[in-house]
Amino acid sequence: MNISGVCGYLWVTCSELNACDRKTNNCYEPGHVCVDHPRCFSHPVCYPLSKSQQRFCPPIPGLPKPGDGICATATWAQNGTIVAGGNDSGSELNQLALPNGIFVDDNQAVYVADFGNNRIVKWDRGASTGQLVAGGNGVGHNDNQLYDPDDVAVDRNGTMYISDFMNRRVQQWFRNAPSGRSILTNITATGVAQDERGSIYVADMDKGELIKWSTGQTTGKLIAAGLPGVVRPCTDRYPSIYAAEIVKHQVLKIDLETKEIVRVAGGSPGHGLDELLFPNSAIVDQLGNVYVADTDNHRIVRWAPGARSGSVVVGGRGAGSQLDQTSRPIDLSFDLDGNLYVVDANYRVLKFLIDRSSCQ
Repeated sequence: MNISGVCGYLWVTCSELNACDRKTNNCYEPGHVCVDHPRCFSHPVCYPLSKSQQRFCPPIPGLPKPGDGICATATWAQNGTIVAGGNDSGSELNQLALPNGIFVDDNQAVYVADFGNNRIVKWDRGASTGQLVAGGNGVGHNDNQLYDPDDVAVDRNGTMYISDFMNRRVQQWFRNAPSGRSILTNITATGVAQDERGSIYVADMDKGELIKWSTGQTTGKLIAAGLPGVVRPCTDRYPSIYAAEIVKHQVLKIDLETKEIVRVAGGSPGHGLDELLFPNSAIVDQLGNVYVADTDNHRIVRWAPGARSGSVVVGGRGAGSQLDQTSRPIDLSFDLDGNLYVVDANYRVLKFLIDRSSCQ
């Protein structure tokens, strides 16, 4: 989104402003909006909302997410390729141990919450080994340590938000920093996501709550409660977020403005296409289709808006380590091209290429 003007204070110097995305004219920096600023530059720049005077300005709408290129008839290759791990369980940088949440950035780098190794590792596209980017200093409670990290989200500046499960906190970890800082504490964090406005959403499994945190806040805001076993929220275009509810075998959609909560997938345990079995994660595409890591059914299923049953996208061939199997998938993600990434119990992340040949 590009806005021609914004009411702001005058002490923002030109050197403080960064260019917007040249292709989309969007600004993805948390707490910023893309504006024309001819006094400084001939191209649009990211302007900090913290310097705007909201008493005199109308509310600025959220920034759109980039399109994922997924059409209604898109399919995915049934054989995946290993893009992280896949070398048995271990602590070397070419190995993972109980990997949980994943995040795929705009360059198709994969960030993995390496639960069993108490670290976050980043695998660049095509890499045969990962890079340590957070933790990895043994189990502990210090700011440079993690204890069973469950999930990770990364913003456009490379800042990581980590659900540090056993430490009962969420860590903000800046790019290349030797340690992080706690932005939320006393929370059994079982998933973290960021929306296009830069707000962070965290699932608290013990309390059955979803919490929202925004830059500058010292505490989180309760946005939904009464959700036993809630894990891994994912964001759609504002104001909707989604979350899997493991113990009720379902995926929920939460409207942040109306507070309405509706079931969009599952609702009963089983192996049928109208059922789920301990789902651990869900994501949504630009058409509103929901993709579920149907963990104990060893498959990824897609539920169209309003559908009463889903369809298998990949997996569904039982537990196993072949490239067409997703053994107990825990988390999933898309890249900007619509390729699908799945982390499973084989200590690996698989990438399934999208096939758009049927798209009009």
